[in-house]
Order: sequence, then structure tokens, then C-alpha cells
Amino acid sequence: MEVIDYLRRSRRITDQLAPRISPKYLPIVLSARGAGAWDLAITTLVGALSEEDVVITTAEKDALRELMEYLREPLIYLEQIRTSD
Repeated sequence: MEVIDYLRRSRRITDQLAPRISPKYLPIVLSARGAGAWDLAITTLVGALSEEDVVITTAEKDALRELMEYLREPLIYLEQIRTSD
């Protein structure tokens, strides 16, 4: 994945999934996104989705997986996220 793709995909998935997480994590994700700290935004989003048991689609989970792999982050929390399809 090219850096520009990473940036575009990060923005798209945070716009899509951030509204589903609680106010406990939402400000962190939005602040990181606003500052361009996509690594923090994505990892916090994944952690929040996992901890709060938010159900997402397989496509959304796959998109997060690609971003987490690009960041070379562990997938343990991502694997705990349930999918609706």
C-alpha cells in the first residue's frame, strides 16, 4: 500500500466507524485524525470497537486489517471484533 492510499483509507474508515464508538474514545480518535496522527486514530478505533463490542461488516474489518498490517500493529484486538455478515 502506498502512503497516499493509507491516508485515504484511514480517513474513510474513521469517518465511517468513529460515530459508532462511545464518547469515551471518540474524542481521542477525532483529535488524532485532526492532527494527522493516523496510527493513533486507527489503533484507538480498533481498540474501542473491540472493547465496546461494536459489530461491523466484514468489509470494514478487512479495511481495518489492511491498515493495521500497514502499521505493523498486532491484530489481537481486531480479531475480537464481531462482524454482522
